[in-house]
Amino acid sequence: MSNLWSVTPGSPAPIVLSPLVRRMRAPNPSAMTGSGTNTYLVGTGEVAVIDPGPEDPAHIAAIVEAAGREQVRWVLLTHTHSDHAPAAPRLARETGAQILAYSGRQGMVTPHRTIGEGELLKGGQPSGGRFTLEALHTPGHASNHLSFFLKEEHALFSGDLIMSGSTIVIAPPDGDMAAYLRSLARLKQLPLARIYPGHGDVIDTPEAVIDEYIRHRLGRERQVLAALRDGPRRIADMVPRIYPGLPGALVPMAAMSVYAHLLKLKAEGKVTGTDHESDWRLVGELTQ
Repeated sequence: MSNLWSVTPGSPAPIVLSPLVRRMRAPNPSAMTGSGTNTYLVGTGEVAVIDPGPEDPAHIAAIVEAAGREQVRWVLLTHTHSDHAPAAPRLARETGAQILAYSGRQGMVTPHRTIGEGELLKGGQPSGGRFTLEALHTPGHASNHLSFFLKEEHALFSGDLIMSGSTIVIAPPDGDMAAYLRSLARLKQLPLARIYPGHGDVIDTPEAVIDEYIRHRLGRERQVLAALRDGPRRIADMVPRIYPGLPGALVPMAAMSVYAHLLKLKAEGKVTGTDHESDWRLVGELTQ
């Protein structure tokens, strides 16, 4: 899978993806966010907004306009990174909604209520548009990352656990590669029909994409081990070997990914090293 996005501007207009789900795209396209951060409105009559995005007044106004006379009951955050969460306080003030998240972080957003693994959120109106969202704690990209399983559609709002068209950056210390792989593996136990990702388009082949994500990460891990077989190396020396031809702007992200893999391998007793400037080396029979 590629780490490069084809960036096109987001659109403020809501797109109907199913009877229960509408998508809006924040105007924050970049090499890291693709065409922008996806904001989802779930339900009709009474709605949940998932990931309102950056604090962009025009995008917030577009969300309010899209909701119209519907009651925005909750603003749900998959995590509190700057491209997903900062709009939440203003949107909550304008709609009277409650902000729900696994936790706040870095003072960016303070939720009205924290939620965790297995919590059920039931909303909608008796006349139609009822929905049930189950919160799943899926750390790895961020320690406070949640995904939301829409039971009526067997669909997952994946935040930055899975994107469409790109892989995910895992940046220690809050990012954790071992936790990320565990979160991916648990998705295989869900009866998924589709994924609504935090960036990119709807994924209608969830099992194949999850398998590809896992293969990609395990393949990167093998590349890291292979880079160390000839002797100790620093991360700065491993990146061009593992990511040949990578644009310079993406090198810091690649270095963080390599570091995340090394920390996982260190916890497993396969490598030694301490930080970005260390000489990392293989342990024991792995050098044979």
